[in-house]
Amino acid sequence: MASEVEIANLAAVRIGTASRITSLDDDRTVARALKAVWAAERQAAIRDGSWNFAAVRDALPALAAGAGVIWPYSMAYRLPGTCLRLIEVLGVARADYQLEADKTIVCDAPAPLYVRYSIDVPEMAKWDAEAGAAFALRLAWRIGHKIAGSAFDAQACWAEYRAAIAGARSTDAMENPPISTETEDDSWILARQGRWRG
Repeated sequence: MASEVEIANLAAVRIGTASRITSLDDDRTVARALKAVWAAERQAAIRDGSWNFAAVRDALPALAAGAGVIWPYSMAYRLPGTCLRLIEVLGVARADYQLEADKTIVCDAPAPLYVRYSIDVPEMAKWDAEAGAAFALRLAWRIGHKIAGSAFDAQACWAEYRAAIAGARSTDAMENPPISTETEDDSWILARQGRWRG
């Protein structure tokens, strides 16, 4: 966990500038550049990671009949406006639903539809340390040329960011066991086939 200022200064270090800030409101070029992109890049970093710290669960009611074209599916559900990224639909195989316009999920599952999704988390103190470090790299990538000019290698910084996201995702995933979508009938079938391990 790190503060907003610590994340900002990590980005400044990666860019290679000696300038350090005490607030995003500082009257410095790097602070102004960071402040201009902060919210958008924070949300993009959350979308890229599907982080546990930003994940919430919800039970979605079905949309009224005729609220949208859903053929060949029978049901439609709308994610709330706070959703940045759908992580999973619980109890429904990925091949059995689609996410479409207006954050609408179409499928054949009856209401309510249980989902997990990412939301914005503006308070950096709530962020995982690895996520914060990755966010700093994304910030550096976004404003690096503005601060350091052609000396800044945006491509290398982006590669570092993607590697950081991949590593942090792996750590994040280990914190949660996989969610089983098996039904009792599935367990019975596996047992009959000799593949049930209890």
